[in-house]
Amino acid sequence: MERILSREFEETENYSVMEKLKIGIVGISDHSGVSFLTGCLGRYLANTGKHRPVVAEFGKGSLFDSYGMDKRFAGRLYFQFFNALIQNKSIRGRKNMDEGVNWLLKSPDEQKLKLTFEQNLRLANHGSGDLILCDFSGNQELDRQLLLGMDQIIAVIDPMPSKMLEGHHLLCCIKNMEQNGEAAVTYVINKFNKGVNRRQMLDYLNIKKPVIIPLIKAELIYTAEYNCKIPYTLNEAKNVLQKPLTEICMRLNGIESAIPEKQGHPFRLNVINL
Repeated sequence: MERILSREFEETENYSVMEKLKIGIVGISDHSGVSFLTGCLGRYLANTGKHRPVVAEFGKGSLFDSYGMDKRFAGRLYFQFFNALIQNKSIRGRKNMDEGVNWLLKSPDEQKLKLTFEQNLRLANHGSGDLILCDFSGNQELDRQLLLGMDQIIAVIDPMPSKMLEGHHLLCCIKNMEQNGEAAVTYVINKFNKGVNRRQMLDYLNIKKPVIIPLIKAELIYTAEYNCKIPYTLNEAKNVLQKPLTEICMRLNGIESAIPEKQGHPFRLNVINL
């Protein structure tokens, strides 16, 4: 498909060396916006110029086509991590850097590959970067042990009543993990809009101080895909997303501070071993 690619990010290698922080991003129901949040958060972190975020897919891969990776890597190698893991090949030090993010995405011919628990661990631990955003979207058989291997969990919730009811069991599981001290969880309400009854939503979910992300206009998502862009790079979307993404980063244990990038201050990360 003929699409236009324009870059807004110059690659640099000025990153401080630190221990990896693994963040699992999970939707309590289908199509809650996990991949959308993961990609935008990765680009947000890359914009600081101080970190080398990794975006890794552990569920149904969708970002390769959404972001036009075939265009982005035209004329250079896109390393297929999933094929390499299935074939028991080394992935240490391998990377697919573009716009400051290392993309560990499922290419079209890797979509049907299913990794074992051990192979998923290798993917999470050996991605070249200092902060790994693990996209669990579309993972109907979510491995609890793999989720427990994350340093942090972001639970993404679509506030539509049918979607909250669909995700009741998984939300309860995540709450239990949090209450038992097994996981540090940040709750994110995605797609918030004027049709949502905030009081009823919060009464049902019974979670404390979730981060609220407003519903992004559908035309912005379409515009981004037709131009092979990450939605966060569109100014109108960035104006909506920057504040909640900053709040998410400030909630995560291990990120000491998160100053909006427009102020010219980078993040400072102190990793906490959980």
